Amino acid sequence: MTITSLILVSLVLLHNARAENPNVIAANLSQTITANVTATFQKTFFFLLDADIVTRNPVRISAKAVNASVHNPLIVTARQILGVISFTIPLNDEGYQIYNRVARTLCPQWNVLPTSDLKLFLAVDVSSSENVKREFQLRADYVDNFELIENQKITANVTPSTPMYFKYKFKPNQLNGPVLVRVTSDSDTCATISVQADVCPIHDLMYDIEYDGMFQSMTRVAAITVTPGFSVTKDFVVVVVVHPTDYTCEHLGHELLDQIRQYSNNSKPEPGPKPAPLFNQRKNVIISVESTMTYREYIFPTLITIGLLLIIYLLAYVGTILETEKFIRGFNIGEFEYQNMSDGEAEAGVSNHVEGVVSPSLAPSDASDYNEANGLLSRADQEIPPTEDASKIAQTDYGSTTSANNGGYRRHKTNDSMGSVDYCEDLNDVMEIRRTKVELNVADLSVHSNDYKYRLYQWNLIPIAIFYALPVIQLVAGIQLIVHFTGNQDICYYNYLCSRPLGVVQQFNNIFSNCGYVLLGFLFLLIVKHRDTKYQAAVKERPILGRKYGLPQHNGIYYSVGFSLCMEGLLSASYHVCPTGYNFQFDSTFMYLMAGLLMLKIYQLRHPDVNPHAYTAYIFLSFTVLIEVVGVYVQTIYFWICFAVLYIVATLYFTSHMYYMGVISLDCGIFARISHFFRTDFFTSPKPLYMDRFVFLVLVVTLNFAAAILGVVFQPGDFPSFLLAVFLINLLAYFAYYVIMKFIHSEYPYPITIFCGALTMLTWICALYFYFSTVTNWQLPAALSRVKNMECLVLDFYDNHDVWHIISSMALFFGFVTVLTLDDHLLNKPRDQIKVF
Repeated sequence: MTITSLILVSLVLLHNARAENPNVIAANLSQTITANVTATFQKTFFFLLDADIVTRNPVRISAKAVNASVHNPLIVTARQILGVISFTIPLNDEGYQIYNRVARTLCPQWNVLPTSDLKLFLAVDVSSSENVKREFQLRADYVDNFELIENQKITANVTPSTPMYFKYKFKPNQLNGPVLVRVTSDSDTCATISVQADVCPIHDLMYDIEYDGMFQSMTRVAAITVTPGFSVTKDFVVVVVVHPTDYTCEHLGHELLDQIRQYSNNSKPEPGPKPAPLFNQRKNVIISVESTMTYREYIFPTLITIGLLLIIYLLAYVGTILETEKFIRGFNIGEFEYQNMSDGEAEAGVSNHVEGVVSPSLAPSDASDYNEANGLLSRADQEIPPTEDASKIAQTDYGSTTSANNGGYRRHKTNDSMGSVDYCEDLNDVMEIRRTKVELNVADLSVHSNDYKYRLYQWNLIPIAIFYALPVIQLVAGIQLIVHFTGNQDICYYNYLCSRPLGVVQQFNNIFSNCGYVLLGFLFLLIVKHRDTKYQAAVKERPILGRKYGLPQHNGIYYSVGFSLCMEGLLSASYHVCPTGYNFQFDSTFMYLMAGLLMLKIYQLRHPDVNPHAYTAYIFLSFTVLIEVVGVYVQTIYFWICFAVLYIVATLYFTSHMYYMGVISLDCGIFARISHFFRTDFFTSPKPLYMDRFVFLVLVVTLNFAAAILGVVFQPGDFPSFLLAVFLINLLAYFAYYVIMKFIHSEYPYPITIFCGALTMLTWICALYFYFSTVTNWQLPAALSRVKNMECLVLDFYDNHDVWHIISSMALFFGFVTVLTLDDHLLNKPRDQIKVF
């Protein structure tokens, strides 16, 4: 039976019903009807509709009950050819508030072919469950301005009992790219915005709006990007539903975190009291649909970004070639003191500057201090039997020296008034005295061959990164699929006003902007490899250069830093697949690694024998990540106190380690050694033995103690960022100290280092400006975070955070090159003339 036949039959039945039943009433659109109903006498109203109009403008019915109750409401049922809806008056919305007026838009009759002669009907039944007469008012109207037009705004007034929706149809020229549905309001009243396919029924109630399509909670801004493939018919509807309370917009996304934190406080999470209803919950919204970039237009900004990075590649290639030649020029043309000597003669000449181990500066004030310090070897001499190997130890430590055999160990004469010092078989005692000299040079702290030790940094980092990254990628891919299939856009904290989707990826621009980290990290690895190859070739030709000149060239940590930059790009991209507070650690983990490794590298430049092993460094950094994870979920005063205690203890240990050049080891005797050194340095001497280190470390201790105290007092909610700031502040402090000490000792870097340092400062200033111009904030509920959303800033493709990604990758790269070339000018200087600080 055709639709026309159904309509004719319905009209006949309507005529017969009106003749037999006076409760069947013909009604007109756009007129308010007032009537009464009881349990035995219901009313049925028939409205004749114009098929040409109803296929474009659906009907909206509005009903108001004057004296109905929640326990005995009026039931309104609206029947069309293609659908039925019903609701009660008054409406008890989630038990919060009672609404005596309800309005609903009926499902559009899109499948009915419009003709000028065809008439459709709408039947509205009103019934009651009690015998008392209940008065009501009923009205039906066509919805004006139902279809959204591109770049034109529609204003709607919505309440919890009067939801509304509007339709949009993709134009043929829009099928190559998405459109942006933007909903704005001047009110903070909570609402939900949903985009659904144009298939009946349309879910426009609080309890079913999340059943289909995509949806967002909203206060002032909502933005949903819709692709042409979202609906088979290329049409969709935008639904606006206002909440009876603002609880969803003020807490959504934080319930799980709040419950976990309650469990961490040893208290069972209890459901809070129902929020009090907010009367007159009403929201004026402005709805518009705007065209965005097509997929083809994505090509231009991506090529511009890659081109910019390739320019840096080209400049870095030219600069590397030129600077590498300068880097080894001293080797090739003999710009060093012993250029006319053979390797053996040069080695002997370099070694002759050390005639003993202990300098008078170990205890400069009086003889008693000297006796106490020198007692370390005296006691060792009494316990260790004489051997001929002791002379070899002395020879290995300081090269060729003039000595006399004295009972099986060698007594070496010094240039100072301290007389002589006995070498013993225990090399640790020798190294301990060597490191406690006041005037140290790099030759004192580069006795061992540490190349394998520092190669372990890069080889250990590779499996760590693989085992860390694979679960991360699996997790974020799963979350993205959940967001895609459920349509819940309150899970991820995107900048929805600058969303450039590609496939199932919602924010392709935020992911692609991380390519700078990967490409520039790889470029840094190439530069380090090129320099390493050239240096090793020069050392192979003249081995003395690698043993006695310049700073020891151990590049293992440099390789680790470059690889960490690449991994930062990969994990930052993974984080931005679905950015939340729960997975922010993915974005920050390798930031900790880079900061920690760079501090270790700067320290290793002049302390190669003192730097920790790779195992120790990575265990400490993994413990830091563990604390970060705990800090995300456990935000209590007890956590902050424990963290502050660990922070202070770690600060004291590391500063003591730096002050005494690794003499204080982390073992059972640490407290005895600290007590001994403090007694000799601070209670018997008029001033600290190592004044420059003392001043710097006092400032570092003060700074870190202040950070620990501020953490306990203010307890910042973003613990990962707080911890990252601690790492970065310490890195900057130590780098500044290193540079200042270089200038104090008249060590002036090459122009390339100064140029890269200036670029580092400039790019960091620009990057931090965009970093603090936040467009999202996962510390807030999703609806409130969207208020911070901003339009695309560059090329209609990148937002503020994308620009931060690109510029900060450049800043990190220039900073790494600055550290890499910082001591190139010392390469042709004898190692025993390079001061340690």
